[in-house]
Amino acid sequence: MQDISIFHRGGFVMYALALLSVYAITVIVFKIWQFKKSNVFDRSFIEPVLRDIKQGDRTQATKTLETIKGPVARIMRVTFECVANREMSQKSKEAEIARVGAADIRYLESHLRGLEMTAMISPLMGLLGTVIGMINSFSKLSAAGTRVDPSILAGGIWEALLTTAGGLAVAIPALAAHYILDGVIEKVRATMKDVTVQILALEDEFRRNERLFAIEQAKKAEEERKKQEEEMKKQRAKAEEVSEEQRQTAPKKMSTLHLLSPKYTGNH
Repeated sequence: MQDISIFHRGGFVMYALALLSVYAITVIVFKIWQFKKSNVFDRSFIEPVLRDIKQGDRTQATKTLETIKGPVARIMRVTFECVANREMSQKSKEAEIARVGAADIRYLESHLRGLEMTAMISPLMGLLGTVIGMINSFSKLSAAGTRVDPSILAGGIWEALLTTAGGLAVAIPALAAHYILDGVIEKVRATMKDVTVQILALEDEFRRNERLFAIEQAKKAEEERKKQEEEMKKQRAKAEEVSEEQRQTAPKKMSTLHLLSPKYTGNH
């Protein structure tokens, strides 16, 4: 009850600070949930995907990135698709990568300005409340005339300073949370830039691996064609053997039928 009484003595400024504190807590909780949902803390997939890209395993890299949420995985997928698209110019690739990256960063930075505003104006509101309290205290002191009671001035000052303390109590955690959240976003931004540069730098190597892969596929196709030709040759040779056997057995059958004809059997 005493704490409530002290809160009321701070005046209307204390109620405004209370609303700001509720807003700051809401933003902090929302940002933690947002970061967790966006998977900004997971970086375990980066090295395996880069390794698959270096080895030219486009299917595996794309499959891995499609199963992972978050801005880092998204920018890696977009960069990889841009690099693999031979019809896009370098300028178009850079523009598309920048567009996707900026959109993800804007999403992560949502409501951070509100938290920064809370940290900035809370001390000012507390100072405003203190100034108003001091004005009231000196007004009462002036009204007392010659019967000055130091307790009136002292009591008014400590009540006025309550708003300053309230403003600092709201501003300090809000400012600390803002710097921590902004640091997380900055780390995500740096990671996105790093993986983008790595994938773009692998474009020449990626093309070389594609050529090697195409050559390997062509060799496999040639080997398969040769196998089919050999199989067809074997089938033709077998068919020719069967035809030769049929030609050799045909005269024997004809001679047998000739002997069995009526001319030789006497049945006219």
